[in-house]
Amino acid sequence: INGCKTINITSAKINNKELRFKKIFNSDECQKNDIQVGRLTYYEHLNQPGLLVATNFFLRDQPKEYLSQDDNSIFGKIIFINLKNFEKINFSKGHRAPQGLYVEKNLILSTEHGPKGGDEINKIIFGENYGWPIASYGDYYMEENNTSSSVYSKKPYYFKNHKSHGFKEPIYSFIPAIGISEIIKLPNNFSNHFIDNFIVASLNAKSLFRIKFDDEYEKILFSEKIFVGKRIRDIKYHNQTKTILLGLEYNGEIGVLTK
Repeated sequence: INGCKTINITSAKINNKELRFKKIFNSDECQKNDIQVGRLTYYEHLNQPGLLVATNFFLRDQPKEYLSQDDNSIFGKIIFINLKNFEKINFSKGHRAPQGLYVEKNLILSTEHGPKGGDEINKIIFGENYGWPIASYGDYYMEENNTSSSVYSKKPYYFKNHKSHGFKEPIYSFIPAIGISEIIKLPNNFSNHFIDNFIVASLNAKSLFRIKFDDEYEKILFSEKIFVGKRIRDIKYHNQTKTILLGLEYNGEIGVLTK
């Protein structure tokens, strides 16, 4: 309305003839800036069925906007939408641009674009604050001589520590940024060499990253870069064929990765 954008979620039952979508959620709040939804996935919160929905608020050149920290805003949040009454709550806040979302029982992992550098893998905990736009291991974009090239600011623009300022530290930050996208857990039937491994996709790095967490999902034990050569927007695992499917940008291609 009048150039103000809202977040809408629609659903349809899958069939072979047609999909009839109906709106199940429409945000009361709107923004004239670009807004995005990073990912949504099913989750049960307090025994209530619902959706976790990751919303972005990055405004690359306007980091003083604090909607990510505003409890009255749904932007820069992971929100929970109850599928019984469609009420929403802010599940976590302080997010910049969540891209991937993995849920297994009570474990929630999110991948998130940082500003200039500092892409994050976060362990999402109800009620936690992840710091944006106050703390980040990336930096503020500065335009040099009114050109499109970006350089680091002379002094760090964001706090370089989350915990000491009351925020949740990321499990890991990629420096430089990889253009992080989706995260999935790789089933152990893929390879006896890849046990309890996760796969993280990337855009700028044009690679997959095979990673393993410790038992508490507080740190990464290792990260292996697997170069693909294309920007990877999405990934899925196909159990029957034991293959990783890659959603590649630009040419509308589907990549298939086998062991």
